[in-house]
Amino acid sequence: MDKGLDGGAVDNRAPILRFGPDRRLTALSGVLALIAIVAAVLASDPAGRLLLAGAALVLLAYTATDLIYWPRLTVSADGLLVRTPATRGPIPWSEVEAIRADSRQRAGLRSVTLEIDAGDRLVVFSRRALGADPADVAGLISAFRP
Repeated sequence: MDKGLDGGAVDNRAPILRFGPDRRLTALSGVLALIAIVAAVLASDPAGRLLLAGAALVLLAYTATDLIYWPRLTVSADGLLVRTPATRGPIPWSEVEAIRADSRQRAGLRSVTLEIDAGDRLVVFSRRALGADPADVAGLISAFRP
């Protein structure tokens, strides 16, 4: 038996959902970072080197963040466990006020995010951070809520 969010024993057969960045995108960003590093070393133009080094840094940051903070969201009967660079820790169901998928349209582009309102905390996840459609994730989380 494992420990739950409150430190108590949890049945390993109890359903748990885990959401995190798609591993294929993480691998792709890592490979692209390596390509950018090699290209920066081989580039003869100083401005090109700087641009490629910047791109490599951004891609390495994405890769590291995806690996360190995976899964970003874990859902169980005890509550939610959030792992992001800005917010980490358990959120018991008693603190969760609302879970919703928020859709916005700007400049002709539609974006959907998952918002978890836990009193003084508002945690927002993008589709990329969850590896799934935020509207679908909101529905799945609602099924776990007591």
